[in-house]
Amino acid sequence: MKTRFQNATVLTMNHAGDILHHAQVDVTDGIITAISQNATEEDAVDHVIDCREDVLMPGLINAHTHISMSLFRNFGNDVALKSWLEDYIWPLEDRMQPEDMVAGAKLSMLEMLRSGTTTFVDMYMEEDAIAKAVEEIGMRAVLCPGFTDNSVQEERPAEVKRLMAYHHGAEDRIRVLLAPHAVYTCSPDTLRKVKALGDALGVGFHIHVAETRQEDEACRARYGVSPTTLLHEAGLLGPTTILAHAVWLDARDRDLIAESGATCVYNPVSNMKLASGFMPFMELVERGIPLAIGTDGASSNNTQDLFRDMMVGSLLQKGHTLDPTAASAHQMLYLATRGGAHAIGQEDALGSIEVGKKADLILVDFNNVRHTPRPEDVEAALVYATSSADVRLTMVDGHILMQDGAFPNVDVEDIRQRAEASRHALLQRKEAQA
Repeated sequence: MKTRFQNATVLTMNHAGDILHHAQVDVTDGIITAISQNATEEDAVDHVIDCREDVLMPGLINAHTHISMSLFRNFGNDVALKSWLEDYIWPLEDRMQPEDMVAGAKLSMLEMLRSGTTTFVDMYMEEDAIAKAVEEIGMRAVLCPGFTDNSVQEERPAEVKRLMAYHHGAEDRIRVLLAPHAVYTCSPDTLRKVKALGDALGVGFHIHVAETRQEDEACRARYGVSPTTLLHEAGLLGPTTILAHAVWLDARDRDLIAESGATCVYNPVSNMKLASGFMPFMELVERGIPLAIGTDGASSNNTQDLFRDMMVGSLLQKGHTLDPTAASAHQMLYLATRGGAHAIGQEDALGSIEVGKKADLILVDFNNVRHTPRPEDVEAALVYATSSADVRLTMVDGHILMQDGAFPNVDVEDIRQRAEASRHALLQRKEAQA
């Protein structure tokens, strides 16, 4: 199968930062096979897509989320993280069944595809069931089964073994990391056990770290060290580790992360909604620490729209630092593409439009009032003026999964109805057991 995108403005996100105009990109059997600014004949091409009003760019990579938590959207608002978890989220999570998690996962996947995300990193439970949903929907995912003190000896290792059957599965669209939840739910002994399991399986790690001042202070009071140092002592910092949030980091923390090669994930909207604080973004950049960006779950963000997170993430840092050059549009786009690809160890295959890479691509429509006059600074327009509504096509592995708001391979109404039913059933179960 050969698809040709023609007459496109191409944001390559390659190392040179090339932006091509009136360009042509060929995709053959899921791989980018040619990039040219010279139109060629259309023979032997199965599908031609005219992109004269569009920007063609790499699919976005959501490096930290909890996709099943779309069931909790608009639930537990305007409270601090501790109350949000203990009073709202955990009581519902305790009553979730595998079918609820799948329903929420599918709903989030539709939202991500609609807003240009082609790959996501998910930290949750029942990831073996979610793997089947990923395979069905057609997205690319890194699935990270969660561990706490209560689960490390119980069901989670069995779940991991089931999930490992999908490692590099679904035509290499599904990979696995292990996810000790956080230092306030995982003791040092649990952290070491998860580390040993990951080493035995040959997979990396994904963990929340230093999300709130309270987490940092409680960890120092209990263990005498910061959350980052605790992870370092457990052997969990390394180039295959993804650190979500990374807000409350001192200079030593930043040094430890930089030396380890771990990636920090910026979650600006979630951090603001829960009043967790400001990631020291520019300090991390200056220290050479790899960065990516994520939405977190729809319960603490309310959307899975990375375009919104890119905009908020940039403006937030400019306002916080009083530096208009901080967190530039280009930096935000890097985090959402090549930065995410680096975080998941797939920069050789994802994150930029280059010959030989996988055809995970999106088209952004600039033929609208938000992009009039036609912007000369394409990157700025994508970060500061674009919304999810502007994404008109999302492709993963050369397959079109969303086009003009329609999903050719899934029953959208069925997914929505199942999500509504799961949310209703969860609230009923919580009420009955109160």
